[in-house]
Amino acid sequence: MPRTLTLLTVLFLLLGASPLQAAPPCTPPVLAAVSIKEQTSGFKVDAEYPALCSDAPTRTVRDYVSRTVHEFKKTDPDHDLRFFPHPYELITRYAVWSAHNARYASVKLHVMAYTGGAHPNNWPMTWVFDMTDGKEITLERLFPDRKSALSKVSGMCREVLSASLGDMLLPDMLEAGLAPTDENFRRFVLTDEGVAFFFGPYQVAPYAAGEQVVTIPYDHLAGLMAPDIVTATGIQ
Repeated sequence: MPRTLTLLTVLFLLLGASPLQAAPPCTPPVLAAVSIKEQTSGFKVDAEYPALCSDAPTRTVRDYVSRTVHEFKKTDPDHDLRFFPHPYELITRYAVWSAHNARYASVKLHVMAYTGGAHPNNWPMTWVFDMTDGKEITLERLFPDRKSALSKVSGMCREVLSASLGDMLLPDMLEAGLAPTDENFRRFVLTDEGVAFFFGPYQVAPYAAGEQVVTIPYDHLAGLMAPDIVTATGIQ
């Protein structure tokens, strides 16, 4: 009996020493759309966000939307249309990209908030999740050496936007919005084609130019991305 247990223990240790296989990603990435709708005489909330197939990513997105709604409602809870005859409004809409055999799910939220003034405020919010474990792929996780990576990414985005903005090109605004800092490049998603970086109104161009996006092919980022992400994306 002791000999049998010893042999089983050895076999277990040998098998356990082999590399563990990553869990398959959950699919489909989006299970449903969740809506938050509220309306009073003074404000309107029309928010949507995705319920993903993994709990942790869903909580991350849900918590951001909930906080955004809460902060919006705190702006002026007793907004009186007699003094400003337009209701305040918050709208969110989303898009989801599933990339690399569903390994990564990227969520991009478009937020529009109007609380008076000439026009609403608009901004993008993004997340990238590894659907094998539900963990978020942050900018720090994507680029281990962010200084080198962001310097190169900044230059590529500058080249693209300098050509595409046309009459909306303001060199000083573009330079400030594309300075190689974490904050300027935190809004990104992973697609099958590459890494897409989003820039909200006023970041790289005037409000009238709208939101800007630049997609950088993976092979342009060779040597800059984390090794496991390189393997998953198939960069040569």
